[in-house]
Amino acid sequence: MVAHISNDGLNREESVAEHTEKARFLCNEKGKRCGLSHLMSLCGILHDVGKNKQEFDDYLHGDERTRQKQRGSIAHASTGAKYIYDMHHEEPGNIKYMVEMISYAIAAHHGLFDCVDIEHADKFSKRLSEVDSYDEACRCARRDYLDEYELDKTFEDSADEFNLVCNKMKSLFNRIRSGWKSRKEPNIVERLLECRFFLLACLQRLILSILIDSDWESTSDFMRHIDTLSKSPKFIPQEIFEKAGENFAAYMEKKREATEASQMTDKEKAIFKARNMLQDECRKFARYPAGIYCLPIPTGGGKTLSSLAYALEYCRLHPETERVIYVSPYISVTEQNAQVFRDAIGNDDWILEHHSSVIRNEETGIEDYRNGGISRYDINWEEPFICTTFVQFMNALFSDKGESIRRMHRLIHSVVIIDEVQSMPLKCVHTFNYMMNFLNAVCNTNIILCTATQPTLGEAKCPVCYSEPKYMIENAEDWFCRFERVRIHAPCSIPKYTFESLGMEIEERTKEFRSILIVLNTKSAVRTLYDMLKAKNINAEYLTTNLCAEHRSDKIESIKKVLGKKQDTIVVVSTNLIEAGVDISFECVYRSMAGLDSLAQTAGRCNRNGEMEYGVIHLIRLEGENAGNMDELQRNIRKAESVLNDYGESEKTDSLLMPKWMNEYYRHIYYDEDAKDEMNFPIKRIEKNIFGLLSRGFGADEKRNQMNQAYKTAGQEYRVIDDDSFGVIVPYKKGAKLIETIQAAHDMEDVKAGIRYAQRYTVNIRKKQLKKYDGLIQPVSENIPGIYMVAAPGAYHMEYGISPEWEVLIF
Repeated sequence: MVAHISNDGLNREESVAEHTEKARFLCNEKGKRCGLSHLMSLCGILHDVGKNKQEFDDYLHGDERTRQKQRGSIAHASTGAKYIYDMHHEEPGNIKYMVEMISYAIAAHHGLFDCVDIEHADKFSKRLSEVDSYDEACRCARRDYLDEYELDKTFEDSADEFNLVCNKMKSLFNRIRSGWKSRKEPNIVERLLECRFFLLACLQRLILSILIDSDWESTSDFMRHIDTLSKSPKFIPQEIFEKAGENFAAYMEKKREATEASQMTDKEKAIFKARNMLQDECRKFARYPAGIYCLPIPTGGGKTLSSLAYALEYCRLHPETERVIYVSPYISVTEQNAQVFRDAIGNDDWILEHHSSVIRNEETGIEDYRNGGISRYDINWEEPFICTTFVQFMNALFSDKGESIRRMHRLIHSVVIIDEVQSMPLKCVHTFNYMMNFLNAVCNTNIILCTATQPTLGEAKCPVCYSEPKYMIENAEDWFCRFERVRIHAPCSIPKYTFESLGMEIEERTKEFRSILIVLNTKSAVRTLYDMLKAKNINAEYLTTNLCAEHRSDKIESIKKVLGKKQDTIVVVSTNLIEAGVDISFECVYRSMAGLDSLAQTAGRCNRNGEMEYGVIHLIRLEGENAGNMDELQRNIRKAESVLNDYGESEKTDSLLMPKWMNEYYRHIYYDEDAKDEMNFPIKRIEKNIFGLLSRGFGADEKRNQMNQAYKTAGQEYRVIDDDSFGVIVPYKKGAKLIETIQAAHDMEDVKAGIRYAQRYTVNIRKKQLKKYDGLIQPVSENIPGIYMVAAPGAYHMEYGISPEWEVLIF
């Protein structure tokens, strides 16, 4: 029986037996990294049993018209699921859970579904009861290959593995219970049950991730005529980490030499010395095993380089480490951090910069078995260094899309540095916390929560379980004092401005300051003020994510050159993309009112290197900013105002940016009564929340199974931001050549390489606005319909980029 026919014009055939062995091999190799080699082998052996039937074979050998007509009508995924379920589900103890997980992974490897739907109907059991040609498929599978595998022995070994993983989760479970008891939390029994099933849902996703990635990889290998069983690994992590460490040491030595040779003030030298001391502390901390740790470095303290120094030293001391993943809150920060990595590590081929969804892929769960499919171009996080956004990171952990699910297992034995974790939307907190706990306990993931303003995640209703010692640096408050370089001008009543009055004030300020930064909350506000300043003949620069990454980087470098010469006056108007990860310093800063954490980040762009005794940040309110529909921003503003009032009534002996006031701000954010429900990720349209869907599910009218989670609904609804954007390649500099390269590509790897480099030449556009750009934005090629480009000459503006006026800032 045939599993695939090549699309290279040669019509090569791959039998189900051949594909099964390749998928099993990959499942085994990927699964052994988290102690699930036998369990994953079982998934690989059984995942395509349903293809062993004449109807499927006839479909594959049919003509194009027949295949198109029948596509998706000949199901196969539930056959292997039924096989393992019927054989072992009645066994006692943890076996029942394991069987359900293996069965679900096989049934869902072409698309998630809810075990129990919103009408409380048992969809899982229904799928297993309606398998077509089941006896024929099983008979043919046994004849061709199934009996060659020692399934009973593999099952026994799988059960042993599963019990060991369950013990790891039990230890985590007990830690959470102990913390709740010590704090005398209410409803502990019910919450423990939710916790247990949520952790099981995390394990279910890990199993599915390994199976999907193995299936897709083996299919892709066949289409590209690569032997899965004998191919060499693309990257050898330890060799790369060793060389990266050497390059990093040379890079830092050059920075030190340049610093010593430059003419700096005593304060500037003190700040650079403090950054090096922090970096040394972080490097020493690498001796501790994988855990969940905090890195509370003050703004301007050099978090990116310090955390990279730590990660490279950790990789050296812990040779099982596979990759370093640096997660940033915004695309702009990801771009900046990726550039730091490229400069410091010295080899761009080792680094993946992943933020925009270049492929607009509408998943149907239907595979074309004579085509590698657009999904095979997806970025699968195989590189040893990943710089990505919080959106993409959480997609890997919760989205229903196959290209996201397959990435999850890449976090096994990884160092995950989550920068500016305080920027995480409140709704994500509980799912984030428990998933981090799972990754550390089961996947040996080393998680660093890296920020200048640490939220109190360990005290949330569903807490993150920090390791000991919790903090990577000692005496954090002392370090904040050393890096104090700004004063926040925060009168009891924040002044209100119109665009006109703000423009007039900035015009006056240019007579006093050579460099001014204005950070506003929406793209449209940035555009309005920028145009107004230009009309006044002020040398202004515009920065928003309507510009592609490369364009923004060029603008920032141009701004730095002007600042460095200290001759010409410059005013930069930006969204909050400039707040974090951008090594740039202004004499005077205006910040439209936002959360206290954002204000702290803006402070890092003022007098960053101690050029003056103190810089000043002016907090303002801007009429007509159109931020009223940004609910989380409005809530954070209210909480910040409350802290500002308390600060105003205090003796003001310390800075508003000190940990004391940040802690008060986060207490307001996290311990509001409304906040506790918000942290469960509510879905208002169905009056449910994602935390509940991944633990209790919708609840079955008749309970037949232990696991009843609503994976599909949870995955569809899990959007870190309420946005459905995708990346559009723009013809800025090399972007035009990249478009031509992708259009001319015939090999899948060439297309994938083009997509990889296109990250820096993309601008995110909302899908619902695609019609608005009809004629301006089009598919790159008829052969690759999911990749879009700016097609019309002049549609990408060299000053504004793509600029739909209504669009608010997105990640």
